[in-house]
Amino acid sequence: MSDLPALDQLGSYPHPRDTEKLIGQEEAEQALLSNFTSERFHHAWLVTGSKGVGKATLAYRATKFILSGQGEGGLFGPPTSLDVEGGESDLALIKAEAHPGLAVLKRQYDPKGKKFFSVIRVDDVRSLSGFFRLTASDGGWRVVIIDSIDEMNISAANAILKILEEPPEKTVFFLLSHAPGGLLPTIRSRCRQLALRPLGETEMHQALAPYLEGVTEEQVARLLTLSEGSPGKALQILDAGGLDIYAAILEIFKGFPTLDPEKTHGLADAVGRKDGEEMYRVICELFPWWLSHIVRTGAGGSDSEQTAPPGEAEIMRRLLENRPLIGWVDLWEKSNRLIAKADSINLDRKQVVLNLFLNVERMT
Repeated sequence: MSDLPALDQLGSYPHPRDTEKLIGQEEAEQALLSNFTSERFHHAWLVTGSKGVGKATLAYRATKFILSGQGEGGLFGPPTSLDVEGGESDLALIKAEAHPGLAVLKRQYDPKGKKFFSVIRVDDVRSLSGFFRLTASDGGWRVVIIDSIDEMNISAANAILKILEEPPEKTVFFLLSHAPGGLLPTIRSRCRQLALRPLGETEMHQALAPYLEGVTEEQVARLLTLSEGSPGKALQILDAGGLDIYAAILEIFKGFPTLDPEKTHGLADAVGRKDGEEMYRVICELFPWWLSHIVRTGAGGSDSEQTAPPGEAEIMRRLLENRPLIGWVDLWEKSNRLIAKADSINLDRKQVVLNLFLNVERMT
């Protein structure tokens, strides 16, 4: 199992549990810290925000803080941040995924199907019963991280709801969600919401600085536009050659309403290869983003032309002249449904990409 990729880690970049600093989310950290030191710490936190904005990093920072006993204060009063001083043994156990006070729920690997399950299942939630039966060391806290609650099937969601309704003593839950509107209202009502915001340009530069060697200023500007304040998304795009992928998508759209079949099939063939999963994921991020960019521009709400690559504005003008705005809205919705369906029933990646572009040609 050690050879399996980590679902909650991006390529070779540090895992959230190994990340020491969280940039740009000071307000959320202070809200969590203030509630903890009030001695009325809420038992369940719904941590929301776009993918890659730092939800898991915040959850692990809070976990390290709680399990290492930092909240007890000291000679200089209560703590002022989630930074951990000391507690080396607890930190080592957390990083080794061996701390008895921490349980992490995420999609598990299916050895029969030789892939990860598409959802967090009810059996995964039931596995927490053994964790809750254990007595927390030194009468301390226990932490459950669910990454992400969006990926639970309905049976698992109902099972976690029952636990949240009667939570074990001195146990805190961090439920990470990219799309909280799709959760059971009863789950949302049991949680205190902690919303993480997109990072500003200066904060994005700070977060990405260690990984931008060899990247030009023009490419960085484009990367910031595409990632919309999410460092994780920016690194995903960078790692998968997403800037080139986006340029290829624009090149295909140049021929609208008839798209170049050779270029379209070339992109689809690339994601269909054995090593094409990461490229496919980036296309599933960038294709809807491009359509939403068209819609925002058509509605007069876009301000990103100054960082657009050469020719993008002209392509967009032609697209909006050829089809009404409502058509692009419909296409955006259809593309998102196709991508979601592909994930739920494991559709062929190559065919999904081909269908995304075929739907463009079929616009009326």
